[in-house]
Amino acid sequence: MKKLLLALGILYCFSISAQTLLSENFEAATFPSTWTRTTLVTSRPWDLSTVNFSGTTPQAIALRDNFTITGTNSATLDWIASANTANLTSPSFSLVGAASPSLKFNVVVGWSYMINQDLGDLVAQISTDGGLTWTTLWDEDTETGFTNDSDTNPDTDLYNTVAVQKSLVPYIGQANVRIRFQYTATNADAVAIDDVQVLAATLATDEVSRSITSIYPNPTKGEINIKSDKKIKSSEILDFTGKSILKSSSAKADISSLHKGNYIMQVEFTDGTSISEKIIKE
Repeated sequence: MKKLLLALGILYCFSISAQTLLSENFEAATFPSTWTRTTLVTSRPWDLSTVNFSGTTPQAIALRDNFTITGTNSATLDWIASANTANLTSPSFSLVGAASPSLKFNVVVGWSYMINQDLGDLVAQISTDGGLTWTTLWDEDTETGFTNDSDTNPDTDLYNTVAVQKSLVPYIGQANVRIRFQYTATNADAVAIDDVQVLAATLATDEVSRSITSIYPNPTKGEINIKSDKKIKSSEILDFTGKSILKSSSAKADISSLHKGNYIMQVEFTDGTSISEKIIKE
Protein backbone atom coordinates (compact mmCIF):
# COMPACT_ATOMS: atom_id res chain seq x y z
CA MET A 1 0.00 0.00 0.00
CA LYS A 2 1.28 3.40 -0.89
CA LYS A 3 2.23 5.54 2.06
CA LEU A 4 0.40 8.87 1.95
CA LEU A 5 1.85 12.02 3.43
CA LEU A 6 -1.00 14.44 4.04
CA ALA A 7 -0.17 18.12 4.08
CA LEU A 8 -3.03 19.89 5.82
CA GLY A 9 -2.88 23.66 5.65
CA ILE A 10 -5.03 26.76 5.63
CA LEU A 11 -4.87 28.36 2.20
CA TYR A 12 -6.12 31.91 1.76
CA CYS A 13 -8.11 32.50 -1.36
CA PHE A 14 -8.04 36.07 -2.55
CA SER A 15 -4.78 38.00 -2.89
CA ILE A 16 -1.09 37.51 -2.13
CA SER A 17 0.95 40.33 -0.62
CA ALA A 18 4.55 40.77 0.52
CA GLN A 19 5.51 40.40 4.16
CA THR A 20 8.74 41.85 5.54
CA LEU A 21 10.29 39.48 8.08
CA LEU A 22 13.59 41.33 8.45
CA SER A 23 14.58 44.82 7.32
CA GLU A 24 17.61 46.99 8.08
CA ASN A 25 19.00 49.96 6.12
CA PHE A 26 21.53 51.13 8.77
CA GLU A 27 20.30 54.73 8.57
CA ALA A 28 19.93 55.34 12.33
CA ALA A 29 22.36 57.63 14.13
CA THR A 30 23.91 54.62 15.88
CA PHE A 31 24.45 51.03 14.83
CA PRO A 32 21.26 48.95 15.35
CA SER A 33 21.41 47.29 18.76
CA THR A 34 19.41 44.26 17.56
CA TRP A 35 22.32 43.21 15.33
CA THR A 36 25.22 41.38 16.99
CA ARG A 37 28.81 42.32 16.11
CA THR A 38 31.92 40.29 16.90
CA THR A 39 35.46 40.85 15.64
CA LEU A 40 38.90 39.36 16.12
CA VAL A 41 40.55 42.79 15.86
CA THR A 42 38.80 45.23 18.19
CA SER A 43 39.92 48.26 16.17
CA ARG A 44 38.16 46.87 13.08
CA PRO A 45 34.50 46.25 13.99
CA TRP A 46 31.42 46.32 11.81
CA ASP A 47 30.09 49.88 12.09
CA LEU A 48 28.40 52.66 10.15
CA SER A 49 30.31 54.11 7.22
CA THR A 50 30.28 57.55 8.84
CA VAL A 51 31.98 56.01 11.90
CA ASN A 52 34.52 53.71 10.25
CA PHE A 53 35.46 56.34 7.66
CA SER A 54 35.01 59.56 9.62
CA GLY A 55 37.05 62.67 8.98
CA THR A 56 37.49 65.34 6.33
CA THR A 57 40.64 64.12 4.59
CA PRO A 58 40.35 63.23 0.89
CA GLN A 59 40.98 59.57 1.78
CA ALA A 60 38.18 59.49 4.38
CA ILE A 61 35.76 61.17 1.99
CA ALA A 62 36.66 58.72 -0.79
CA LEU A 63 36.14 55.74 1.53
CA ARG A 64 32.73 57.03 2.64
CA ASP A 65 31.75 57.52 -0.99
CA ASN A 66 32.93 54.05 -2.01
CA PHE A 67 31.38 52.19 0.91
CA THR A 68 28.10 54.03 1.49
CA ILE A 69 25.68 52.15 -0.72
CA THR A 70 22.38 54.00 -0.20
CA GLY A 71 21.38 56.92 1.98
CA THR A 72 23.95 58.35 4.38
CA ASN A 73 25.16 55.10 6.00
CA SER A 74 25.88 51.44 5.36
CA ALA A 75 27.24 48.64 7.55
CA THR A 76 30.98 48.64 6.83
CA LEU A 77 34.19 46.94 7.85
CA ASP A 78 37.60 48.52 7.27
CA TRP A 79 40.66 46.57 6.14
CA ILE A 80 43.72 45.86 8.28
CA ALA A 81 47.11 44.41 7.40
CA SER A 82 46.75 41.62 9.96
CA ALA A 83 44.25 38.75 9.99
CA ASN A 84 40.69 39.57 10.99
CA THR A 85 37.42 37.68 11.27
CA ALA A 86 34.33 39.78 11.92
CA ASN A 87 30.69 38.70 12.10
CA LEU A 88 27.53 40.75 11.68
CA THR A 89 24.48 38.77 12.82
CA SER A 90 20.82 39.67 12.44
CA PRO A 91 18.13 39.35 15.08
CA SER A 92 16.09 36.15 15.01
CA PHE A 93 13.04 35.86 12.75
CA SER A 94 10.58 33.10 11.85
CA LEU A 95 9.85 31.41 8.53
CA VAL A 96 6.88 29.48 9.90
CA GLY A 97 4.03 29.91 7.45
CA ALA A 98 6.19 31.90 5.02
CA ALA A 99 5.63 31.45 1.29
CA SER A 100 8.54 31.81 -1.14
CA PRO A 101 10.82 33.67 1.32
CA SER A 102 14.01 35.29 0.05
CA LEU A 103 17.01 37.21 1.39
CA LYS A 104 17.94 40.46 -0.34
CA PHE A 105 20.86 42.79 0.31
CA ASN A 106 23.26 45.18 -1.44
CA VAL A 107 27.01 44.68 -1.14
CA VAL A 108 30.28 46.37 -2.13
CA VAL A 109 33.75 44.79 -2.06
CA GLY A 110 37.07 45.68 -3.66
CA TRP A 111 37.57 43.48 -6.73
CA SER A 112 41.39 43.45 -6.75
CA TYR A 113 42.11 42.55 -3.13
CA MET A 114 39.02 40.51 -2.28
CA ILE A 115 38.41 38.65 -5.56
CA ASN A 116 41.40 38.80 -7.90
CA GLN A 117 44.09 38.39 -5.22
CA ASP A 118 41.63 36.55 -2.95
CA LEU A 119 43.07 38.00 0.24
CA GLY A 120 39.68 37.99 1.92
CA ASP A 121 36.27 36.40 1.87
CA LEU A 122 32.80 37.76 2.58
CA VAL A 123 29.90 35.33 2.93
CA ALA A 124 26.22 35.49 3.84
CA GLN A 125 25.09 32.59 6.02
CA ILE A 126 21.91 31.29 7.63
CA SER A 127 21.30 29.55 10.94
CA THR A 128 18.12 27.78 12.03
CA ASP A 129 19.27 26.91 15.56
CA GLY A 130 19.88 30.35 17.02
CA GLY A 131 23.43 30.66 15.71
CA LEU A 132 24.95 27.33 16.76
CA THR A 133 25.53 26.15 13.18
CA TRP A 134 25.69 28.06 9.91
CA THR A 135 25.13 27.32 6.22
CA THR A 136 26.57 29.57 3.50
CA LEU A 137 23.97 31.11 1.18
CA TRP A 138 26.25 33.45 -0.79
CA ASP A 139 30.01 33.92 -1.27
CA GLU A 140 31.63 36.94 -2.92
CA ASP A 141 34.17 34.61 -4.54
CA THR A 142 31.43 33.16 -6.76
CA GLU A 143 29.52 36.42 -7.32
CA THR A 144 29.73 37.46 -10.98
CA GLY A 145 28.42 41.00 -10.50
CA PHE A 146 31.60 42.63 -9.21
CA THR A 147 33.46 44.61 -11.87
CA ASN A 148 37.13 44.60 -12.83
CA ASP A 149 38.08 48.02 -14.21
CA SER A 150 41.10 46.40 -15.94
CA ASP A 151 43.52 49.22 -15.11
CA THR A 152 45.75 46.85 -13.02
CA ASN A 153 45.72 49.37 -10.14
CA PRO A 154 44.08 47.78 -7.08
CA ASP A 155 43.67 51.17 -5.41
CA THR A 156 41.33 52.52 -8.10
CA ASP A 157 38.72 49.76 -8.09
CA LEU A 158 35.22 50.70 -9.16
CA TYR A 159 33.61 49.39 -5.96
CA ASN A 160 30.34 48.76 -7.76
CA THR A 161 27.22 47.76 -5.83
CA VAL A 162 25.82 44.27 -6.38
CA ALA A 163 22.20 43.45 -5.50
CA VAL A 164 21.95 39.91 -4.13
CA GLN A 165 18.83 37.79 -3.78
CA LYS A 166 18.87 34.24 -2.38
CA SER A 167 15.93 31.89 -1.92
CA LEU A 168 15.12 30.78 1.63
CA VAL A 169 12.49 28.25 0.52
CA PRO A 170 14.47 25.28 1.97
CA TYR A 171 14.13 26.86 5.42
CA ILE A 172 10.35 27.32 5.45
CA GLY A 173 8.92 26.20 8.79
CA GLN A 174 11.98 27.20 10.83
CA ALA A 175 11.12 29.41 13.81
CA ASN A 176 14.57 30.62 14.96
CA VAL A 177 16.36 31.93 11.88
CA ARG A 178 19.32 34.32 11.76
CA ILE A 179 21.39 35.78 8.93
CA ARG A 180 25.13 36.38 9.36
CA PHE A 181 27.63 38.28 7.24
CA GLN A 182 31.11 36.95 7.93
CA TYR A 183 34.32 38.66 6.81
CA THR A 184 37.60 36.73 6.94
CA ALA A 185 40.71 38.41 5.53
CA THR A 186 44.37 39.31 5.85
CA ASN A 187 45.43 42.65 4.34
CA ALA A 188 42.46 42.65 1.97
CA ASP A 189 39.96 45.50 1.56
CA ALA A 190 36.98 47.15 3.18
CA VAL A 191 33.44 45.89 2.54
CA ALA A 192 29.91 47.27 2.90
CA ILE A 193 26.44 45.75 3.37
CA ASP A 194 23.14 47.61 3.11
CA ASP A 195 19.37 47.28 2.64
CA VAL A 196 19.09 43.81 4.18
CA GLN A 197 15.62 42.32 3.82
CA VAL A 198 13.91 38.97 4.22
CA LEU A 199 10.65 39.03 2.31
CA ALA A 200 7.90 36.44 2.00
CA ALA A 201 4.52 36.20 0.34
CA THR A 202 1.52 36.19 2.63
CA LEU A 203 -2.00 35.25 1.71
CA ALA A 204 -4.91 37.60 2.34
CA THR A 205 -7.33 36.58 5.08
CA ASP A 206 -10.60 37.75 3.56
CA GLU A 207 -11.78 34.21 2.98
CA VAL A 208 -10.34 30.92 4.17
CA SER A 209 -10.71 27.46 2.73
CA ARG A 210 -9.15 24.25 3.96
CA SER A 211 -7.31 22.19 1.37
CA ILE A 212 -6.15 18.59 1.64
CA THR A 213 -3.14 17.78 -0.52
CA SER A 214 -1.37 14.42 -0.67
CA ILE A 215 2.21 14.10 -1.95
CA TYR A 216 3.21 10.45 -2.19
CA PRO A 217 5.12 8.21 -1.93
CA ASN A 218 7.50 9.97 0.42
CA PRO A 219 10.23 8.78 0.77
CA THR A 220 10.40 7.84 -2.90
CA LYS A 221 12.79 6.13 -5.29
CA GLY A 222 11.58 8.23 -8.20
CA GLU A 223 7.89 8.78 -8.87
CA ILE A 224 5.96 11.44 -6.95
CA ASN A 225 2.19 11.89 -7.18
CA ILE A 226 0.17 14.91 -6.12
CA LYS A 227 -3.49 14.59 -5.18
CA SER A 228 -5.46 17.65 -4.15
CA ASP A 229 -8.96 19.05 -4.01
CA LYS A 230 -7.53 22.10 -5.79
CA LYS A 231 -6.55 22.32 -9.46
CA ILE A 232 -2.78 22.04 -9.84
CA LYS A 233 -1.07 24.65 -12.01
CA SER A 234 2.54 23.47 -11.68
CA SER A 235 5.05 21.79 -9.41
CA GLU A 236 8.76 22.35 -8.91
CA ILE A 237 11.56 20.41 -7.21
CA LEU A 238 14.24 22.48 -5.45
CA ASP A 239 17.46 21.45 -3.77
CA PHE A 240 18.27 22.78 -0.30
CA THR A 241 20.10 25.80 -1.73
CA GLY A 242 16.87 26.88 -3.42
CA LYS A 243 18.06 25.90 -6.92
CA SER A 244 15.33 24.68 -9.25
CA ILE A 245 15.97 21.07 -10.34
CA LEU A 246 12.78 19.98 -12.08
CA LYS A 247 9.49 21.55 -13.17
CA SER A 248 6.21 19.91 -14.13
CA SER A 249 2.74 21.04 -15.18
CA SER A 250 1.10 17.73 -14.28
CA ALA A 251 0.20 15.98 -11.03
CA LYS A 252 3.28 13.76 -11.29
CA ALA A 253 7.04 14.17 -11.13
CA ASP A 254 9.92 11.76 -11.66
CA ILE A 255 13.08 12.36 -9.61
CA SER A 256 14.67 8.95 -10.24
CA SER A 257 17.68 10.67 -11.86
CA LEU A 258 18.42 12.77 -8.78
CA HIS A 259 20.92 11.84 -6.09
CA LYS A 260 19.69 10.46 -2.78
CA GLY A 261 18.89 13.16 -0.26
CA ASN A 262 16.38 15.80 0.76
CA TYR A 263 14.55 18.12 -1.63
CA ILE A 264 11.68 20.62 -1.52
CA MET A 265 8.58 20.23 -3.67
CA GLN A 266 6.57 23.38 -4.32
CA VAL A 267 3.05 22.95 -5.68
CA GLU A 268 1.23 25.96 -7.14
CA PHE A 269 -2.53 25.90 -7.62
CA THR A 270 -4.58 27.78 -10.20
CA ASP A 271 -6.23 29.90 -7.48
CA GLY A 272 -2.83 31.46 -6.69
CA THR A 273 -2.14 29.51 -3.50
CA SER A 274 0.79 27.14 -3.02
CA ILE A 275 2.31 24.64 -0.60
CA SER A 276 5.85 23.39 0.02
CA GLU A 277 6.77 19.89 1.19
CA LYS A 278 10.06 18.20 2.06
CA ILE A 279 10.75 15.20 -0.22
CA ILE A 280 13.20 12.40 0.59
CA LYS A 281 14.82 10.64 -2.39
CA GLU A 282 15.95 7.11 -1.50
